[in-house]
Amino acid sequence: MATSPSRRRTVPRHIPQPRDESSVERLYLHLRDRAMRYEFRPGTRINEQALGREFGVSRAPLREALNRLVAEGLLDFVMNKGFFRKNISVDEVFDLYQVRIALERRAILLALQRATDAEIETVRQYWTEVMSRSAEMSSDDFLLADEEFHRRMIALARNKELNAFMEVVTRRIHIARHIDIQQSAWNTKAFDAHFEILQLMQDRKTDAALECITEHIDMSMKRAVEITKEMVAKFFLVNSAMPETSPTPPQGY
Repeated sequence: MATSPSRRRTVPRHIPQPRDESSVERLYLHLRDRAMRYEFRPGTRINEQALGREFGVSRAPLREALNRLVAEGLLDFVMNKGFFRKNISVDEVFDLYQVRIALERRAILLALQRATDAEIETVRQYWTEVMSRSAEMSSDDFLLADEEFHRRMIALARNKELNAFMEVVTRRIHIARHIDIQQSAWNTKAFDAHFEILQLMQDRKTDAALECITEHIDMSMKRAVEITKEMVAKFFLVNSAMPETSPTPPQGY
């Protein structure tokens, strides 16, 4: 006998909840900042449970944020073991700077084809304003301003994919550049090169502009490689000094 419509049981449907993109993005940015500053010690496993408790998030959004950091090269993922802060590598820093040189040279070539003098002048005005208050700026702020200068210069190429690749490279060499700005005395010479590059671009002197940007980044690369060697030695000494019988240090902090 057929069941009457009135007696049919209603099966509740599962309605998927919309994912909060903004919360995942905030989590990703916070974890990225920690990774860039090596608050996660190189080679150590990320404590997902501790991070979940700290931020009050479930495993799914946390893993999504961590996987983005894996894609950017800041973390490694090992099957059945979890996420690890990537070890410091001198060769990797050298390779990243080689990529940076290639990308910025290409950006300048495209910018000379696509950017107007007025657009180049806007970048010059930005850097002039930065230098006018440089004496009052912290090293953190100065590094961010320098990264923004290169970001604006690359934007003149009007190539979104090139911009995206440069963002990844910039984040992965951030800590070495941060230490460099704190320690070195070559900043004035390096930052004066920004004005020279822009002038050569406005004069449409392609070969000279390419040579200038190459020398500018190459100088930074040499310092970054030396700093990375010092960082490798530092973390090696710290790890070697830890007694084998001591409790495992908190992972992920």
